Amino acid sequence: MGSREVMLVVVLACVALTLVESTAVPESVLRLFGVGGDVRGEACGPQVDIETPACQVVESRGKYELRKYMDTEIWAETLVANSSYEGAAFTGFYRCFNFISGKNSKNMKIEMTGPVHISPAPDAKGYKVAFFVPSRFKTVNDLPTPTDPNVHFYQPGGALKAVIGPFGGFPTDKDYEAKFAELKKALDKDSLKYDESTVVYAGYSSPFQFRGRQQEVHVNIVPL
Repeated sequence: MGSREVMLVVVLACVALTLVESTAVPESVLRLFGVGGDVRGEACGPQVDIETPACQVVESRGKYELRKYMDTEIWAETLVANSSYEGAAFTGFYRCFNFISGKNSKNMKIEMTGPVHISPAPDAKGYKVAFFVPSRFKTVNDLPTPTDPNVHFYQPGGALKAVIGPFGGFPTDKDYEAKFAELKKALDKDSLKYDESTVVYAGYSSPFQFRGRQQEVHVNIVPL
């Protein structure tokens, strides 16, 4: 494991330790880190003990999978500008986690979900980090307002996505970029058009999980 990978593991482990030690940690967050019961969302992709976005597998094509995601998704998202991948992952996670922990207009605690999305934001020289909002919230109006002005709600509107993974390890931005390059090569071979600006790094696994880790890379397919 190289120095960048060690740094990322340390950053994520610090986040995890802080969450587990907090007296305000929702039970669902503990499930994310391997503590607690069995609550599965109805979704394709890696299965974890917290809710994940509902989707339908349209087709499996060897190296990748085509999935249709619903148009009802809501995400709590934050932009971390002028930041490295490691710094954005840490800062962005905390901003979103603080929102679901009660730093909102109703002091409402909202259950943890998966995966955590991280997407490059080249214009801002940083990354966006997002949490999936539980499906029990049907519209943005059902949600409390984040007290942090850096956190806002994002509705992708449904999409057909090409997904490569899951793959293991503790990937850095360079590892995700290599997986995305692999996905693009496969899509080009199959003559499928895609929107590179929609690439997302999706992490499902706890920092405490060292075996059987699951991450993916997603990109939107452009309709013909």
